[in-house]
Amino acid sequence: MFASQLALTIFLPAVPDIARDLDASLGSALLMMPAYLVAFALMQLVAGPLSDRFGRRPIILGGVTLFLLASLACAFAGDIWQLLGARFFQAAGACASIVVGRAVVRDTSDGKSAAQAMSYLAISLGVGPAIAPFFGGLLVEAFDWRATFLATAAMSALSLAFAIPVLKETLPASERRPLGVPRLLLGYLALTRQAGFMGYSLTISFQSAIFQVFMTASPVVLITQLGLEPRVYGLYLMIIPVAFIAGSFVSGRLVPHMPIDAIIAVGSCMGVFGGLLQVGFAVSGIATAPLIVGAILVSNFGTGLVLANCYAQALNTVLPSFAGSASALGGFLHMGWAFAVSLIVANLPHTLSLQLGLTQTATTVASLTVFIVLVRIYSRRAA
Repeated sequence: MFASQLALTIFLPAVPDIARDLDASLGSALLMMPAYLVAFALMQLVAGPLSDRFGRRPIILGGVTLFLLASLACAFAGDIWQLLGARFFQAAGACASIVVGRAVVRDTSDGKSAAQAMSYLAISLGVGPAIAPFFGGLLVEAFDWRATFLATAAMSALSLAFAIPVLKETLPASERRPLGVPRLLLGYLALTRQAGFMGYSLTISFQSAIFQVFMTASPVVLITQLGLEPRVYGLYLMIIPVAFIAGSFVSGRLVPHMPIDAIIAVGSCMGVFGGLLQVGFAVSGIATAPLIVGAILVSNFGTGLVLANCYAQALNTVLPSFAGSASALGGFLHMGWAFAVSLIVANLPHTLSLQLGLTQTATTVASLTVFIVLVRIYSRRAA
């Protein structure tokens, strides 16, 4: 899982070198990020049901193997289109370990124990994107851009060597479900009709979009408008995920002592508060880089409280035999909205600190509203 998250951003310092070496435009080289995100979102819908049919272990091992081979293909790509194609398959392999990993947690635990396990799992997923650009830069300086992909290949090889003897099957053969396109579509349709599952899943999607909103708007707001040096901007980017990691850690500590839904509510409110701070700074004319980043840190800490707990609660609403499909649909909604909101922000006529704050506030208010309406009202009535 760690290698798959590392792969998301480790190549970023190498983008100019990749474009130059492969005789491609910077725009084409930057497509490596959306190619990864789109593949990650879509292939979850395949990996989850496959794990419900064939078991968790073969899908995880197969995904790590695909990730390893695709990383090598990235490293030895001869042109930009080969690289983009390899990135697609790299993400397809990466998503298997994450989406099925959440299903493993559902197989082996539930309630508070599942929420606590998800919290600590979220920490490992948050560390990778935070440190990857730094180590990617070191690799590019010491070697070249291909070394970033060789590094992810090496890490996945180590993961595979460790997982083969250690990873056990958690879904008994008696609980596995037949696989077919009509059955698959009907299963997803049934999940969308469950208020509890959709409430928790949409709460994740709207809340976690905070990070994508900031990542999309921040180069314009912080560098172009506020004049931040790229080096300083890069340091700020390393700080942002730390708040999410801290929130996930605190969540894991709080779960044994607080109702899970109460922790989610606190995290959602922190997201809204961070957005309102952002709007307040912009309207009052005091929006500076430290204040903007500080507001994002507040919201991102709240996301750490929300994400793992919502995933655990969403999977607790379904039977273990549906956990793979449920994890896949939840992950698809999460990644799909992140992709959509990045397009919305990127196409705003003027990306200002006020628009950043308004967009952040809107998506966090949507998160809190969905949580209150679907989870706290309808699912309780259905119960």
